[in-house]
Amino acid sequence: MNEINRRVSAAIFDSDLIATRVCLGAAEALWAIILWWPGETFHRDIYGAMAHVMHEDAWGLVFALLAVTQLTIVALGHFGVAWARYFAGLDFVVWAFACGSIFMAEHPPSGVLAGNLTLMLAAGWVWLRPVLLWHWYRKARRDVE
Repeated sequence: MNEINRRVSAAIFDSDLIATRVCLGAAEALWAIILWWPGETFHRDIYGAMAHVMHEDAWGLVFALLAVTQLTIVALGHFGVAWARYFAGLDFVVWAFACGSIFMAEHPPSGVLAGNLTLMLAAGWVWLRPVLLWHWYRKARRDVE
Protein backbone atom coordinates (compact mmCIF):
# COMPACT_ATOMS: atom_id res chain seq x y z
CA MET A 1 0.00 0.00 0.00
CA ASN A 2 2.87 2.36 0.80
CA GLU A 3 4.31 1.81 -2.70
CA ILE A 4 0.94 2.64 -4.28
CA ASN A 5 0.74 5.85 -2.25
CA ARG A 6 4.25 6.81 -3.33
CA ARG A 7 3.49 6.19 -7.01
CA VAL A 8 0.17 8.03 -6.94
CA SER A 9 1.77 10.95 -5.10
CA ALA A 10 4.59 11.07 -7.65
CA ALA A 11 2.13 11.00 -10.56
CA ILE A 12 0.06 13.80 -9.08
CA PHE A 13 2.73 16.08 -7.62
CA ASP A 14 6.09 15.25 -9.24
CA SER A 15 5.12 15.84 -12.87
CA ASP A 16 5.08 18.95 -14.99
CA LEU A 17 1.59 18.18 -16.38
CA ILE A 18 2.73 18.28 -20.01
CA ALA A 19 0.16 15.69 -21.12
CA THR A 20 -2.60 17.54 -19.27
CA ARG A 21 -1.68 20.83 -20.92
CA VAL A 22 -1.48 19.20 -24.36
CA CYS A 23 -4.94 17.66 -23.88
CA LEU A 24 -6.32 21.02 -22.76
CA GLY A 25 -4.72 22.75 -25.75
CA ALA A 26 -6.16 20.17 -28.15
CA ALA A 27 -9.63 20.45 -26.59
CA GLU A 28 -9.50 24.25 -26.75
CA ALA A 29 -8.48 24.09 -30.41
CA LEU A 30 -11.38 21.73 -31.12
CA TRP A 31 -13.81 24.04 -29.33
CA ALA A 32 -12.57 26.91 -31.51
CA ILE A 33 -13.02 24.87 -34.69
CA ILE A 34 -16.52 23.78 -33.69
CA LEU A 35 -17.54 27.31 -32.79
CA TRP A 36 -16.18 28.64 -36.11
CA TRP A 37 -17.88 25.86 -38.09
CA PRO A 38 -20.49 27.20 -40.52
CA GLY A 39 -23.93 27.39 -38.95
CA GLU A 40 -25.24 28.54 -35.61
CA THR A 41 -23.95 26.48 -32.70
CA PHE A 42 -25.38 28.81 -30.07
CA HIS A 43 -28.98 28.47 -31.25
CA ARG A 44 -29.27 25.51 -28.86
CA ASP A 45 -30.59 26.30 -25.39
CA ILE A 46 -27.61 24.73 -23.63
CA TYR A 47 -25.35 27.53 -24.94
CA GLY A 48 -27.69 30.31 -23.76
CA ALA A 49 -25.44 31.70 -21.03
CA MET A 50 -22.41 31.67 -23.30
CA ALA A 51 -24.42 33.39 -26.07
CA HIS A 52 -25.42 36.16 -23.62
CA VAL A 53 -21.75 36.89 -22.91
CA MET A 54 -20.34 36.82 -26.47
CA HIS A 55 -21.12 35.70 -30.00
CA GLU A 56 -19.89 32.21 -30.83
CA ASP A 57 -17.18 33.56 -33.17
CA ALA A 58 -15.77 35.55 -30.24
CA TRP A 59 -15.88 32.43 -28.07
CA GLY A 60 -14.07 30.61 -30.87
CA LEU A 61 -11.34 33.26 -30.74
CA VAL A 62 -11.11 32.92 -26.96
CA PHE A 63 -10.68 29.14 -27.21
CA ALA A 64 -8.18 29.50 -30.08
CA LEU A 65 -6.08 31.93 -28.02
CA LEU A 66 -6.26 29.58 -25.04
CA ALA A 67 -5.09 26.69 -27.24
CA VAL A 68 -2.17 28.66 -28.71
CA THR A 69 -1.10 29.90 -25.27
CA GLN A 70 -1.43 26.45 -23.70
CA LEU A 71 0.67 24.81 -26.42
CA THR A 72 3.22 27.66 -26.31
CA ILE A 73 3.71 27.03 -22.59
CA VAL A 74 4.40 23.37 -23.38
CA ALA A 75 6.68 24.13 -26.33
CA LEU A 76 8.76 26.65 -24.37
CA GLY A 77 8.65 24.71 -21.09
CA HIS A 78 7.41 27.77 -19.20
CA PHE A 79 5.42 25.84 -16.61
CA GLY A 80 6.40 27.78 -13.51
CA VAL A 81 6.68 31.36 -14.75
CA ALA A 82 4.23 33.89 -13.36
CA TRP A 83 2.34 34.55 -16.59
CA ALA A 84 1.78 30.80 -17.09
CA ARG A 85 0.29 30.55 -13.60
CA TYR A 86 -2.03 33.51 -14.24
CA PHE A 87 -2.97 31.93 -17.55
CA ALA A 88 -3.82 28.67 -15.76
CA GLY A 89 -6.26 30.57 -13.55
CA LEU A 90 -7.87 32.26 -16.56
CA ASP A 91 -8.04 28.93 -18.39
CA PHE A 92 -9.84 27.34 -15.44
CA VAL A 93 -12.32 30.23 -15.24
CA VAL A 94 -13.19 29.89 -18.94
CA TRP A 95 -13.61 26.12 -18.65
CA ALA A 96 -15.66 26.49 -15.47
CA PHE A 97 -17.97 29.05 -17.06
CA ALA A 98 -18.42 27.09 -20.31
CA CYS A 99 -18.99 23.75 -18.58
CA GLY A 100 -20.99 25.19 -15.73
CA SER A 101 -23.35 27.09 -18.01
CA ILE A 102 -23.94 24.03 -20.19
CA PHE A 103 -24.31 21.76 -17.15
CA MET A 104 -26.89 24.08 -15.56
CA ALA A 105 -28.88 24.46 -18.78
CA GLU A 106 -29.62 20.78 -19.29
CA HIS A 107 -31.56 18.63 -16.82
CA PRO A 108 -30.67 15.87 -16.40
CA PRO A 109 -27.15 16.63 -17.63
CA SER A 110 -26.00 14.82 -20.74
CA GLY A 111 -23.37 12.12 -20.34
CA VAL A 112 -21.40 13.77 -23.13
CA LEU A 113 -20.63 16.60 -20.73
CA ALA A 114 -18.44 14.31 -18.62
CA GLY A 115 -15.46 14.86 -20.93
CA ASN A 116 -15.73 18.64 -20.68
CA LEU A 117 -16.15 18.47 -16.92
CA THR A 118 -12.99 16.37 -16.77
CA LEU A 119 -11.15 19.00 -18.80
CA MET A 120 -12.46 21.68 -16.44
CA LEU A 121 -11.12 19.73 -13.46
CA ALA A 122 -7.79 19.27 -15.27
CA ALA A 123 -7.55 23.01 -15.89
CA GLY A 124 -8.34 23.60 -12.23
CA TRP A 125 -5.61 21.18 -11.18
CA VAL A 126 -3.03 22.87 -13.44
CA TRP A 127 -3.90 26.15 -11.71
CA LEU A 128 -4.28 24.87 -8.13
CA ARG A 129 -1.43 22.36 -7.89
CA PRO A 130 1.44 24.91 -7.77
CA VAL A 131 -0.38 26.77 -5.00
CA LEU A 132 -0.76 23.57 -2.98
CA LEU A 133 2.88 22.58 -3.55
CA TRP A 134 4.08 26.03 -2.52
CA HIS A 135 1.98 25.88 0.65
CA TRP A 136 3.20 22.38 1.57
CA TYR A 137 6.86 23.16 0.81
CA ARG A 138 6.61 26.33 2.87
CA LYS A 139 4.99 24.44 5.74
CA ALA A 140 7.64 21.68 5.56
CA ARG A 141 10.46 24.23 5.66
CA ARG A 142 8.86 25.97 8.64
CA ASP A 143 8.50 22.67 10.49
CA VAL A 144 12.16 21.79 9.85
CA GLU A 145 13.58 25.12 10.99
